[in-house]
Amino acid sequence: MQAVWAENFVEDGNLTFTISLLRKALEDNPQNPRFIKTVPLHGYKFIADVKNSAEEITEKEPGLRSDEKIPARSASNNSFIAIVGFTTFLLIGSIILGGWYLERKNSGASLPILTATFAAEKLSSDGNVYHAVISPDGNNVIYTSSLRYKVSVWLRQLGSGNNVEIIPPTESIYYGLAFSPDGNFVYFARKARNFEGQADIFRISVFGGVPAKIVSETQGLFGISPDGSKISFVRCNKRKDENCSLYLADSADGGNEVKLVSRPQPLRIGGNVFSPDGKSIAFAAGQSENQSNEFGLMAVDIESGRERELASEKFFEIRYLAWLPGNNGLLITASRVPNRNFRIWQISDGGGESRSLTKDTENYSNLSLNENFSLLVSTQFKSDFRLMMFSLENPALKRVVAESDTASFSPDGKILFSSGKTGNLEIWAIEPDGSRQIQLTNDPGDDNEPRVSPDNNFIFFASNRSGEAQVWRMNSDGSNQTQITKSNGGFPIFVSPDGKTVYYHHGRDRTLWSVSATGGNEQLILDKSKYAFALSADGTLVAFSEKDGENRVLNIYSIPEKKITKTFKTAIEKSRILEIQWMPDGKSVLYVLTDNAFQNHSLWSQDLTIAKPKRIVDFGDDELPESSGFAVSPDGQTFIISQGGWKHDAVLLRGLK
Repeated sequence: MQAVWAENFVEDGNLTFTISLLRKALEDNPQNPRFIKTVPLHGYKFIADVKNSAEEITEKEPGLRSDEKIPARSASNNSFIAIVGFTTFLLIGSIILGGWYLERKNSGASLPILTATFAAEKLSSDGNVYHAVISPDGNNVIYTSSLRYKVSVWLRQLGSGNNVEIIPPTESIYYGLAFSPDGNFVYFARKARNFEGQADIFRISVFGGVPAKIVSETQGLFGISPDGSKISFVRCNKRKDENCSLYLADSADGGNEVKLVSRPQPLRIGGNVFSPDGKSIAFAAGQSENQSNEFGLMAVDIESGRERELASEKFFEIRYLAWLPGNNGLLITASRVPNRNFRIWQISDGGGESRSLTKDTENYSNLSLNENFSLLVSTQFKSDFRLMMFSLENPALKRVVAESDTASFSPDGKILFSSGKTGNLEIWAIEPDGSRQIQLTNDPGDDNEPRVSPDNNFIFFASNRSGEAQVWRMNSDGSNQTQITKSNGGFPIFVSPDGKTVYYHHGRDRTLWSVSATGGNEQLILDKSKYAFALSADGTLVAFSEKDGENRVLNIYSIPEKKITKTFKTAIEKSRILEIQWMPDGKSVLYVLTDNAFQNHSLWSQDLTIAKPKRIVDFGDDELPESSGFAVSPDGQTFIISQGGWKHDAVLLRGLK
């Protein structure tokens, strides 16, 4: 990488994606290639037969008469000419782009806000800064600092490097920060750590004091108008007809609340920010449940309520937004599959064209610009999840197997897991002792949630390589990868004992479906939208969690009888069930409990013949991934679970235009 692309933003994921495009252009099948062969752990090999052309070239070249013939060139000459031609192409391209740059500069048109040599300065390195914003004058940064259960808010003076605490530690979760336009106040959204509702938005003097509540029950994503008089925020009622809505209110006390736009399930509204003229609000809206690019960038006119699209391109997810000067487009942090990195993108002011400004391997989240747009503060984050194996007989015995967030066992005891170390999620196999690690997939999409057939011949998995999450099948060695769901795709959960049926979690609705192992009719099994389903070894019972007042219960549903046959209360009130797995004998269910702050994780066993569950082991406060990383071995002696978290740090970007 250094030898070929020194001082350029090129990453391994670009190679995978480009090879995929090349295969598509050549109509080449990765499983049965004619041109490009994947060499595991090495790269790609061109395998087509190459011959020197025996024919003479009769095309005219400059300086030759039309009746002159050009002899066929040797392979070495062809290579030399190709190199010279490509170099000439780059030179001409550079001249054209340079002329375009000067023309744009002289005409006063807006240019990319990040220069090629922008500098990034780390403002933190402990992984505990989730939010950070820069003051309008560019002199100070307000940021959150987490220490176990408690979070505090600090002010950092960029000139001196001094740090001053302005909000003392509380057992709260923060969702956003913002300066008032005059720099005198700080707005923040937070909620108590074990509170199940939404977050409240507060305002406090930049010098500290007692926070004043402005708005209640919000998602914590908000914006402040240029004159400081209004605040925009998102509230999610989670109804089918109105999942999330964007509101406008007075910034001083939350008065004169007005609903501007709404979205039904499964769509949601994310980051929102006022335009520099204060007449409209840009906001992100869409869904990413099925791992497709369905998040768009919109704007709503405050006076008329009319919506318009700001970008023609769709994203996997859009997190934060920041307007550029003079309403000339926006900066956003967003991810587009097949590349999983959250980058800083620039959205143009005219046709809504988007382009990635950062192309490094870092993931960016927060966005905050000073008033003259010379400094940008963002937060960088990275995954730190580890797949660990426990003994059920002695849970104190554990060891790390791999870095992963989804995993399962095969019938012969091997572990299949997904890993993003190649740039996007791929499926790997490994022995329980950590040996013989083998990569099974290699494509531009994300491949995860592997499930193996009872005969050990096939692996079913979820992949969004076709544009959204669908169920795919491959041989146990990774060959012959075939898509088996076409419309109602999702994430495989279970393969029937006869290997003929695959049960899967619907990508959008989160309901339970089934499909033939060879593809075909996709059938709804259980019309309940749930976070997790688990099927018994014989495929007749489904375990899932459901809310019962303020508490959660574990339900056992009979597929043949089409009804709930048993219900069990959890041992801890106001807890959530995150993961569910059946024991191989079908007599009991294991599940992971957590509190409303998604901490204090513990594993419980529910015997179907006994009312009370049994605690197995405590996992502590480390996060569990959104996808399933919990599985029980075929012999019922061990289990694996993925746990860890995300590290967040603030960064200051200089070299802006």
